[in-house]
Amino acid sequence: MLFAVLVVVALVLGYLGLAEYLAGNPQYAHRPIDLVYYDLQLFVINSAPVSNGGPYPWPLEVSRFLTPAVTAYAVIEAARLLFATELARLRARRRARHIIVCGDSDAAKTLAGNLRAHHKVVHIDSARNPQVLVGAGLARADRLYALADETPTNIATVLAASQVERRAHASLEVHAHVADPELGEALRDRGWRDELEVDFFSLDGVAAKQVLAAFQPDGERLVVIGLSAFGRALLLELARRGRHPTVEVIVADPDGEAVVAELKARHPFFEAACRVTVVPVYIPEPGVHLVYVCHDDEERALRDGLTAAATVDATRGTVIVRMAQLAGVGEMIVEHGHEDRLRFVGVLDMASAYLSERITDSLARALHRRYLRDQQALGEDVHGNPSLVDWDELPDTLRDANRASADDIERKLELVGCRMVPSLDAAPFAFEPDEVERLAIAEHERWMAERRADGWRLGQRRDNMRKLHPDLRPWDELGEAERQKDRNVVLALPDILADAGFRIVRRGARGQLNR
Repeated sequence: MLFAVLVVVALVLGYLGLAEYLAGNPQYAHRPIDLVYYDLQLFVINSAPVSNGGPYPWPLEVSRFLTPAVTAYAVIEAARLLFATELARLRARRRARHIIVCGDSDAAKTLAGNLRAHHKVVHIDSARNPQVLVGAGLARADRLYALADETPTNIATVLAASQVERRAHASLEVHAHVADPELGEALRDRGWRDELEVDFFSLDGVAAKQVLAAFQPDGERLVVIGLSAFGRALLLELARRGRHPTVEVIVADPDGEAVVAELKARHPFFEAACRVTVVPVYIPEPGVHLVYVCHDDEERALRDGLTAAATVDATRGTVIVRMAQLAGVGEMIVEHGHEDRLRFVGVLDMASAYLSERITDSLARALHRRYLRDQQALGEDVHGNPSLVDWDELPDTLRDANRASADDIERKLELVGCRMVPSLDAAPFAFEPDEVERLAIAEHERWMAERRADGWRLGQRRDNMRKLHPDLRPWDELGEAERQKDRNVVLALPDILADAGFRIVRRGARGQLNR
């Protein structure tokens, strides 16, 4: 707009100035058409009437400098537009510590948008060959997300990434979406370059994890309507998270029997942990219900969600409806009724928020959830212990403490030849007694270093205000009760990791579990 205004101003001033200057100059024609011609020549510094050095009327003085400036700007802008793509590639190649998101799916666009709030992000539609990733600066990137809708495209992106030579000392985190979690497990154990940390995940599995973290069952009768990929992931997550020996679920789906049979065959833990009753259509019954509507078809999900919300127990039932594109529409509907029992969740936003966090943050949240459960089991409450609040309400200092503890988990596992891998399976794992002792000592040393860095000192009694603690002493000087606290942290690691969606395996087992 400014450019257009400057062009018009330059033309008008040039015309007026030329008309005044040439009115008494018989050397040049000064018909209106001649004035326009001379005026246009000002843009290329080739107008004959203004070649003798003046003096000229002030409108012409201004125009003879403004018009070349406008021309120069136009040339520079045209060159910039012509070479914008190449310049963007050059900038991307020179970037470091950035994140690359591959894919033209809604999930990729949502994730890229969320990440841009706190990170440098390069978003490309496809990366099936290494040169595209080189152009995006993969050699110095921190993370790569492959989020195309098609699983083969994401696998091809990972293969391309494995062929790019790294120019940074840190390893590269690669996160690739696959529709089938078991395929992800097989690919994860394939064996990649040492500097590549490859994680294959299911978007539906990630979203199911987040939904259950936000709407965790607590005694309600559970109902799952629609066994889409999200519905199946939700069933597996319900079975894995179950606090009781058996989780009872009503599944409403015409093809539910075949899907449940497949889940039992593919996931041995599912049959032992989950008792499923399959019905073709959900008919609400009296009592406390927690209903998850999981259809991929959002119009159908919206219809079934509204129907269920209108018929479940009005005072005690809750209906959670999976949405992607229509999540905002669902929230508008909630504002006009059913707000006490109807909840819409945007799975793309939930999965994006989860993926935006590093593994450390998801583990830190799991550590805090475990701490909440343990302290509440001992009868503690927020009045006696201010840290017994949800993660989002924790002070930054306590969040950082949880992150520091989570960040050290991988290091401790390395000490005993183990590693953690993402998994939906509730697979058992137990450390050997000598491993527990070794890891407990490592945990105590980490805790002491963290406290001392925060200004804590040894004291006879714990004093939070003065930062004094009686356990700030070497392992050999601790009593048995104090040592057991550190051992308990180690013994809880398999459950904590399972809560965050990981399991422990021994290195060299190639996917086999060791007890």
